[in-house]
Amino acid sequence: MSVRKINIREVSTMPAPSRVIAELISGKRLGARGSALRVVEILPAVPGRPRHPHTHLTYEEAIYVEHGRGKIWVDHAVTDIRPGDAILIPPGTKHMIKNTGPGPMRLICAFSTADPDGQRIEHEEIDFPEEPAPVTGEGG
Repeated sequence: MSVRKINIREVSTMPAPSRVIAELISGKRLGARGSALRVVEILPAVPGRPRHPHTHLTYEEAIYVEHGRGKIWVDHAVTDIRPGDAILIPPGTKHMIKNTGPGPMRLICAFSTADPDGQRIEHEEIDFPEEPAPVTGEGG
């Protein structure tokens, strides 16, 4: 099997609520069988426009914060995140990220599935709280 390669400049972005997604590797792109990789830019939070968490039912997500600062909400606990942080989201975990900075926040997101949009549930009934109680994580 030959190596499959793609450059981010070759990828059209997918708009999503409060973010822009560049899918580099997936089953649809490059024919991956068990993994996916996305570069995601989270736009700055807009007051009065709530964000909602989502859940991946059957696969993990690993997130690396490349640029920007924000907060991650995981099952009602909130932790500050900054460049260099890596986060592992287990299957079945409600989660979302909110950009708290003035410019875009850039994340590298890897999934243990070739279809990161499959087995995903949005939780529109839950809003990311405006002023959550902070919770510290390992390596904080």
